Amino acid sequence: MRSIQRNLVFWLAFALAAGMAAVIAATYAFAYAQITRVFDQELAKVAEAVNLGEDWRGPGRTGIPTPGFNLPVRAYDAAGTTYFETAEPSMPADLPRLHAPGYEDVRTREGRWRVYTHVTPRGIVQVAEPNATRTALARALALRMALPELVLIPFLVLFTAWVLRRGLEPLRQVSRRVRERDAARLDPLPTEDVPAELAPLIEQINGLLERLASSMAAQRRFVADAAHELRTPVAALALQVQVAQRAAQPETRAAAFAELNRGIARATRVVEQLLKMAELGPELSFEEFRPVDLAEIARDVVGSMAYGARAHGIDLGADAPGPAPLHGAESELRSLITNLVDNALRYAPRDTEVTVKVERAAGAVRMTVLDAGPGIARAEREAVFGRFQRAAGDETPGIGLGLAIARAIAKRHGGDISLDDAHPGQAMPGLAASVVLPAGRP
Repeated sequence: MRSIQRNLVFWLAFALAAGMAAVIAATYAFAYAQITRVFDQELAKVAEAVNLGEDWRGPGRTGIPTPGFNLPVRAYDAAGTTYFETAEPSMPADLPRLHAPGYEDVRTREGRWRVYTHVTPRGIVQVAEPNATRTALARALALRMALPELVLIPFLVLFTAWVLRRGLEPLRQVSRRVRERDAARLDPLPTEDVPAELAPLIEQINGLLERLASSMAAQRRFVADAAHELRTPVAALALQVQVAQRAAQPETRAAAFAELNRGIARATRVVEQLLKMAELGPELSFEEFRPVDLAEIARDVVGSMAYGARAHGIDLGADAPGPAPLHGAESELRSLITNLVDNALRYAPRDTEVTVKVERAAGAVRMTVLDAGPGIARAEREAVFGRFQRAAGDETPGIGLGLAIARAIAKRHGGDISLDDAHPGQAMPGLAASVVLPAGRP
């Protein structure tokens, strides 16, 4: 598990070490440049002094420098004849005699040497010094200057770790508060004395707790309502089983079993709708959206339900001639249309029509299910979209979940459902349930 504190301390130590390395490198470069300038001036002064002190009378003399003088020197003429040369320290054997005035770095078997050549009409004086001397001195100066900072780095790291530990203590307190809570506590976390940096996190956690509390309350209400709605059909099934068991005559037993089959069908419908509504909860994963044709789905649904509609004397048809493409979950859209058509068939009188109309609008697809039933009063049209809500005086079989399921599916696809009169002004105004969905990705 990654630790913010360890991560920050590590990167701080890395930054300090990298900065220290850069400081040492810069100090070394600066010191070496200054040492080179001073030592080059010393080489030039020694060469001038030797030139002035040399009598240039006889070649081949060898001298021993005075104590403290550690620069090898030699004097020679343009022909290469040596007039004077120090014995200790001495020039490298492979150091060439230069005739051009100025400074030059020369590579020898003993390493690189810095050479200054002083040229005069009387002769040439050459003074040299190994570059290693300058490098060692520059390195020593750089390390000596960086030593206090190197000692300071561990103290800075420890101090930073201590500061971070104190600074992150409010975060650990919040973690303890969350850890000490049980699953039943969804009240907001306290926000008193919370640092400004943690306030947005606490607000988001409190918002999540509020949403969880609302979701759990909705689930409890749903379970309670579902249990209440299932109690009646289950009790009815038990009663019908008892009636079938006690029936003495075959005709009575057959009628009891027929009623039992209808009761099972009603209970199955109730369970299917409850499961569908639970499936549309926000905590469950959904089917992936794909390009679908709503008109084709509507024609398939109408075709599968047409036989049952004819058995009840209702003419079920589809008015969906052209394609109506959109992005959606085909099984959910099929369920949406099935619920709306099922509602229309249950309320439509015999010898009437139920039509599923699909048409394309500007950037959207509109599907309308029209029937010739009693319709829904305008004041109740919004209320019937609630779970287990039905219109006043409705005696048809059902538990009031069809429209709630249909609206949940429409909302998930970026649309909505509206209710209106299918035949305004008539004694049986019917109902027009219109679903408008975006044609593109919702």
